[in-house]
Amino acid sequence: MNLKLPTKHYSIPLPAMDCVQDFEQFARALNGEVIGKDIVQLSGGLAKGMVKKRQIQPGCCLRSWNLVFNHPVELQKCGEDPDSKRFTIVYVLTPGSCRLKSIGGHEQFSQIETRNTLMVANDVALKFDIAPHRAVQVIEISATSFWLAQQFQRAGLPLDNFLDRVNEKGNPLILNCTCPPSVINRVNMLFDHLMGVEEDYADADQLATSLILDFLHKMLNSQVPRVAGSQDAHFLKVMEAEAILQAHLQRNLPNVCAIAQQVSLSESTLKRHFKIIFGKSLYEYYLEKKMNLAKVMLLEKPLTVYQTASMLGYEKVSNFIGIFKKHHGYSPGSMKKKGFMNQ
Repeated sequence: MNLKLPTKHYSIPLPAMDCVQDFEQFARALNGEVIGKDIVQLSGGLAKGMVKKRQIQPGCCLRSWNLVFNHPVELQKCGEDPDSKRFTIVYVLTPGSCRLKSIGGHEQFSQIETRNTLMVANDVALKFDIAPHRAVQVIEISATSFWLAQQFQRAGLPLDNFLDRVNEKGNPLILNCTCPPSVINRVNMLFDHLMGVEEDYADADQLATSLILDFLHKMLNSQVPRVAGSQDAHFLKVMEAEAILQAHLQRNLPNVCAIAQQVSLSESTLKRHFKIIFGKSLYEYYLEKKMNLAKVMLLEKPLTVYQTASMLGYEKVSNFIGIFKKHHGYSPGSMKKKGFMNQ
């Protein structure tokens, strides 16, 4: 009989990006070594690989991870002073290795099949579960609200809408969206620039800035729901339900009752609060995201209509074509042929 030995679980605090002491303490916790103040080198024991940080400009810095852990690890980010008005965007390149465990003290449902972008204010506490023996590749970009406001002004983006969001009292900023292939490609390029033998920092800085602005512009233009107060448990539960919808864009969606059970809400409560926050029903929201993903896949990947339908979980391509045409106003075949994105 084979006996499975218990595996030790480690809990490691995430260091603040702008604190040298936290970075050194983080290196010691992982049995690593700090090289030149900006790199943690890990050569065994708890993990192998490295973590790099870089100051892009005053008010904006980033950190890249390329590690393999030998044991399960929980990474903890404590909430900081809300008056600091600093925000962090997290890109996980290897979603199967990193699970968002909790946000603001609330347990999360976390999809592992999709690559998502998460932006949170630094006063929001986070916990990530890291799987052992799998590559962990992550990029974090941290910026102050002042730096973001400067970039918004230079790019001609709607600054007032952004400042309204970040300056809300008692309402932590939490934004989340699925990365389209074009963003994934740029994140991968940024990772290569940062972790390569010959770092190309000029291109890395430009890529990081463009990713931040594109993400925020998309979220503001898509009328992201305003975050309810941190005491509103319904908001976080609805965000968990929304994550389930995102995770099933390439699969059949569970029924609403099953989703409600997963997030510990009644079906009627989930439907009501989802409609309040997103302005549409769960299925309407899901179908919109699914058809938008279909559009991106057809235009950015060498896929046929049949292949796309199959990848999105449709057994009959005719059903997919009918729903796509009803949603977008034209068939996937005609769009693929003409290669347009906006009609």
